[in-house]
Amino acid sequence: MANNVAVIGICSVFLVAVVVAVVVGVSQTHTKEESDSKSNSISSSNKAVQAVCQPTHFKDACEKSLASSNSTDTKELIRSSFQAAIEEVRKVLANSTTIQDLNKDDNNREALKVCQEVLDLSIDDLQLSFDKMGEYDMSKIGDYLLNLRVWLSGALTTQQTCVDTFAEVSNEQAEKMKLVLKTSMELTANALTMVTKLSTVLKDLNIPGLDGIDTTGFERKLLSNDGPEWMGHAERKLLQAPIIKPDVVVAKDGSGKYDTITKALEEVPKKSPNRFVIHIKAGIYKKQVILTKDMINLMLICDGPTKTIITNDLNCIRDHLRKTFGTVTIGK
Repeated sequence: MANNVAVIGICSVFLVAVVVAVVVGVSQTHTKEESDSKSNSISSSNKAVQAVCQPTHFKDACEKSLASSNSTDTKELIRSSFQAAIEEVRKVLANSTTIQDLNKDDNNREALKVCQEVLDLSIDDLQLSFDKMGEYDMSKIGDYLLNLRVWLSGALTTQQTCVDTFAEVSNEQAEKMKLVLKTSMELTANALTMVTKLSTVLKDLNIPGLDGIDTTGFERKLLSNDGPEWMGHAERKLLQAPIIKPDVVVAKDGSGKYDTITKALEEVPKKSPNRFVIHIKAGIYKKQVILTKDMINLMLICDGPTKTIITNDLNCIRDHLRKTFGTVTIGK
């Protein structure tokens, strides 16, 4: 029963234990007198902020972003770090003078379009991390923390993609964008560090109820009928079916409902809780395929790697305004 704790509020206790362990490890050479002296001058909320920020690489940015939180709840402080990163990315998109300056010629405008798209994806990953902080039971803490690390890594990667895209314009423009995104990237990296530190330290705390539980997300072995934590019963059943019935069929020879993938994608319901299956029959489809972020339960099945071929010839040489990010064959 201890391994099936469903109330994630207990996670706060674990998080507190982790950051305390981290702080103790860093401060063990200090004398008791020094510790008592500091405790008299620092408020409880400031202590909690310092504890949460201790393992991060950008402590100043961390403490500044959490300074107004007025909370000693470690879980809420970590959630606040996610929220701070979200707000910083939004601020970059909405109010940056540098962004406006970079919008003055066609080449920069194309790079800016990519930035706006990927930063929007970064916000989504950060928001997902924020929302999911509090939904997993402790018996699946490893999967939970691994998911957070994946989403936070994605948020950091998309911000770097923005910088890399401006590097295709000029190194000077890339440096400007790097400066604009400095705080948001630091805050995102800090959030990732907090979660990573938690997953590596949690195992060593000898907490009752966590015996034998994978706290990293990497130790679980998949069985033949198993799958990732996010894959529910319906998805597993679908993959095990000998024949998967599609909702829409795409065929170059006219035997399907559509002859292009793009037309079929127009039927995909937005943010649907149900799986939508598109069967793409054998043929060569010379068209870029863009899967929008609201196609959250889409499944594409084909007739084989040498039979169903999706390709395009978009490139940055022929179209000098196009950026590398925009040449993807299948992308989001």
